[in-house]
Amino acid sequence: MRFTTIITAQYFTLRHGLGYVRKSLGLATRRVLADVVTDDLREAIVTHELQPGSRLTEDDLAAQLGVSRGPVREALLRLEREGLIHIERHRGARVASWTRNDIEEIYSLRGELEKLALEWACKNATDEDFDRVEAILEEYENLPSNGRTPREVAKLDLAFHTGLFAAAHHERLFRSWEVLCSQFHAFLVYTWSQDEKVNKALMPNWGPDHRKILNLVKAKDVNGAKKEMSGHVLRGYQRVSKHFPEHHTKKTTKKSPAKPATKSAKKSKAK
Repeated sequence: MRFTTIITAQYFTLRHGLGYVRKSLGLATRRVLADVVTDDLREAIVTHELQPGSRLTEDDLAAQLGVSRGPVREALLRLEREGLIHIERHRGARVASWTRNDIEEIYSLRGELEKLALEWACKNATDEDFDRVEAILEEYENLPSNGRTPREVAKLDLAFHTGLFAAAHHERLFRSWEVLCSQFHAFLVYTWSQDEKVNKALMPNWGPDHRKILNLVKAKDVNGAKKEMSGHVLRGYQRVSKHFPEHHTKKTTKKSPAKPATKSAKKSKAK
């Protein structure tokens, strides 16, 4: 079993889909339906299959996924808590869109959360915690160069940072990270896919850059780890923010026609 799946199951309870790869938005047939629908919609938002500002309706999504409205409604509520969609009373849900100011707010909060996580990890992390995070770096190193795609490395990036938050053994801090995590996933996949020049320099250095942070935590060098993380988050903000507008722009979005549910999907709904 891939380590990203293991860390997701243990610390992320499969809520952020790091170990669940969806090829296309289609019939939901695995695991608890609300979990599957949440994962499918999250992945579609992160990869921009569902564009920022797109309108989401329970009826259309239920028909497209071949499920009842209940799992869709639960999934939309979860994704609203993660900051990936906005739900307005009597107007339905829309995929979130972000401005440069939003990115600045989110990254400034991330910087403080990451530093607190490092402080606690330096005093609380166990050998088992380090082994889990180390395994993520090894997974990156074992990827062939053509396998180090924005989508794959973004998944590992989120797993690495989630592992550090887990190693802090600070429950409330971890919950705070969970709220932001899906948004960072969306930022990384989108912006890394847009900037090939940056990716040529970033992807080969991802492993060494993150190993440096892990080694500082292992050495219990709180100040050194915080300093390294501050630079890490700042560079991330600079790469990401330039891809977002300064202000929201009004844009008319069309609803995608729902795919009719197949007979097998209707049977699964009956169950």
